[in-house]
Amino acid sequence: MGTVSFASLLNGIGDLMHVEAGETIYHPGSPSSSVFLIVEGLVTVAYLDESGEKLTLAIRGPEDIIGEFGAIGEKFRRHLATAIDGTVLRCISRKDFVRIVFSDIDATRLLMLHFAETAREYEQLAESLAFRPIRPRVALILLRLASKYGTKVHDGTLIDIPWLTHKALADMIGARRESVTLALGRMEREGLITKWRYCLVIKNCMGLEGIVGVPHRKREPVAA
Repeated sequence: MGTVSFASLLNGIGDLMHVEAGETIYHPGSPSSSVFLIVEGLVTVAYLDESGEKLTLAIRGPEDIIGEFGAIGEKFRRHLATAIDGTVLRCISRKDFVRIVFSDIDATRLLMLHFAETAREYEQLAESLAFRPIRPRVALILLRLASKYGTKVHDGTLIDIPWLTHKALADMIGARRESVTLALGRMEREGLITKWRYCLVIKNCMGLEGIVGVPHRKREPVAA
């Protein structure tokens, strides 16, 4: 079968849909009747409590899937999915997704690995919220963003995500915006990060890893 990915498995299946920046893709309580393959753009998956407070659980990009819990029994959505920027999605019915993924052992293994990675992400987030103060939480999320979306530049690693406001970072680590602003300001004074236009450059990944306590880089950022 060759290299298996969600993009290759779901190519040509379902309908393409275009979502504007900030638009909701699905919200808690809506039926889990479809799975979405991200073709272009970035999407946040978040928990939304009854008071409207939001905790970002994950960021998903091209070739990732969202809404996949419907394939294993979820009847109604538990999370809020929102387009970060202009996003193109492929909407696949739950029935078609289940038929495709569970008809081939490699495809089934891919889905299981996806769920395992998602569980690991959520577990690390829970551990961070429960046991880490604000500064290590900020350092950890910056390292994760750099690992997944970073680009090597002459003075460090550029996180080229214009929507990455202090409030967005705060939603990702369950903190107040003011606390994140203070932590980022201290990191900048220490020479660990610098602001570049509306983006961030990590100048010292090892310094951030020292704040977190253990290395968290998964791969080298791609060259610019």
